[in-house]
Amino acid sequence: MNGSAALLLALDLLGQSLPMMIAGVLAAEFLIAMHITDRIARLALPVTRLSHLSHACGTSFLMAFVSANAANAMLADHYHHGRIGRRELILASLMNSFPAIVMHWRILLPVYIPLLGLAGGLYFLVLTLVGLVKTLLVMVAGHILLPKPGAAPPAIEPKVRHGIREILTDVAKAARKPVTRIFAVTVPTIVVVAFLIDAGVFDRLALMMNGVAGWFPVPVEGLGIIAAQFANYIAAASLASPLYAAGLISTRDLVITLLVGNLLSSLTRTVRWFGPAYVGIFGPRIGTEVMVYSTVLRNCILIAVIFLLALFWH
Repeated sequence: MNGSAALLLALDLLGQSLPMMIAGVLAAEFLIAMHITDRIARLALPVTRLSHLSHACGTSFLMAFVSANAANAMLADHYHHGRIGRRELILASLMNSFPAIVMHWRILLPVYIPLLGLAGGLYFLVLTLVGLVKTLLVMVAGHILLPKPGAAPPAIEPKVRHGIREILTDVAKAARKPVTRIFAVTVPTIVVVAFLIDAGVFDRLALMMNGVAGWFPVPVEGLGIIAAQFANYIAAASLASPLYAAGLISTRDLVITLLVGNLLSSLTRTVRWFGPAYVGIFGPRIGTEVMVYSTVLRNCILIAVIFLLALFWH
């Protein structure tokens, strides 16, 4: 194990995650200081009204189309200031995963469409459908579990206008505690994860999970593609492209193979990349709870979709 390599990896991971977390907290406090949160939240009214979420969660839902980490950091900030409760925090965070999935087109489609054509496009659409079903289920859960909020955002009372310097000072004061909390939890968590990655823990876990592929309706040609997905999606698409172009694997089998690979690699992907973000933003207990709920719900839906496609797509 190379300690310096692990530390460099930790710095890289922190550079990818911390800025957006801090930006989310600052954005939440700035919107509140400017008294425009309710105006923005009106755009998400159909979602928040059906799911019985507060208007603060609506703003976070819209932010998730830009950055999931920033959106979750906004929720954590609202929670720590007592604006939303624990149950609402968890449900709102689960809902924020759908905008994040939709926005993955910027990453996935430029790779999957050129390399895999129709199969790549269908794979992305199925992943989006899984995210949509997950969000709808969370909305129903919110409708049942949360009390009904007001029919519309409260009227915005006239406020005394302050100078930008005073507003920024207020934002900095309000954001100091949540930002400090994020640093205190995220930095050690990501350092530990980086050392585990460097030690090969996740690679061994990936090998174990790859052996489960035989339980799913995947052709022999797809096993290598699934193994490549544990490395990254580009490797999987690059390996699948010549097989697909040569007709060695059909569109149906390739889509199902990619979905199975996505499912099996989700455990290592969640613990390696998403876990530190959840724990850093929400704290160890709530962060782990959100991570487990999100992963289990998504994977249950994905398993159902995989077997439905295998059964009815001929």
